[in-house]
Amino acid sequence: MLRRATQKDAQAIAAVHTASRRGAMPWLPVVHTPEEDQAFFRGTVLSNQSVFVAETAGQVIGFVAYESDWLNHLYVVPAFFRRGIGSALLSKAQTDANLLQLWVFQQNYDARAFYFRHGFTEVEFTDGASNEEKTPDVRMIWQADPSPR
Repeated sequence: MLRRATQKDAQAIAAVHTASRRGAMPWLPVVHTPEEDQAFFRGTVLSNQSVFVAETAGQVIGFVAYESDWLNHLYVVPAFFRRGIGSALLSKAQTDANLLQLWVFQQNYDARAFYFRHGFTEVEFTDGASNEEKTPDVRMIWQADPSPR
């Protein structure tokens, strides 16, 4: 089930973020404490972005956060990888937008393939100097079909 996130979801969202990054990208440097992550999701993400969570049996298992034309976060706990949760969350963001762009780490081949399958194209590669992790990344863009929905 997808629903709009609330401030009460900050701790669960931070936990999904941590677990997903650890499961999908064990090579990625950890640059924030769990407390910093929770404060970020509560104070910045939930306060300023459209955020939806995927839930099963009352447990948050994934989330998507976006604003304007930027998809800023899409994470699913590893136990629910490849079960359509990420696709459902991405579809929600795509329904609300005509254009979405995002940054993904170059070494995250599974995520790059996932976004490619959902119509994104790679448009810019960097050496990672501008991101917190200092890890090479790629900007991807999706454009809605211009025909009426």
